[in-house]
Amino acid sequence: MNTFELKILELHWISDTDQEKDLCAHGRVFVRIGNEIIANKDTFKLTLSSTALYLLRSLYSDYDCEKNGYGNQLLPCCGHFMFQAEKGIDFVVITGCPYGIDWKIIHTTDNKIKHISEKGTEAIIEFEEYRKIVFDFADEVEVFYLKSEPKTLPKDDFEKDGYLTFWREWKELRNRLN
Repeated sequence: MNTFELKILELHWISDTDQEKDLCAHGRVFVRIGNEIIANKDTFKLTLSSTALYLLRSLYSDYDCEKNGYGNQLLPCCGHFMFQAEKGIDFVVITGCPYGIDWKIIHTTDNKIKHISEKGTEAIIEFEEYRKIVFDFADEVEVFYLKSEPKTLPKDDFEKDGYLTFWREWKELRNRLN
């Protein structure tokens, strides 16, 4: 089976009573690479806002956690801390715990995207199909933010810059292929 599936199953804040302070969207996803299900409703909760940003990045370059990882897994459990990698550059680093799920994403020479699970299962899909999957995922997360209570930005400038950089990078990546 040469299929890649990615769907949000559940999307929430850590606490409904504190949602204006929670800068990361959390939840569960379904991910299938070929005939291997690597995440489903029984998988631990993940930080889906980080996942969406990482998947947007993967539209423009390969992803291999061993060579060019983002400091976290594609499906990270946590996103405790985010910071701007370098002043003047809209690239955010998000760090969390060591738990999460990864796979490789490779752009082929024939405009396709190859996904390789940690167990070696592969799926190859057309770039346009992958772009739609990623945009749909990212858009669903962004709409969740827009429908929620406004965020209270951190008082610390370093942390605030990290969150604002997250959204600047997101918007740039999301709009580059339109």
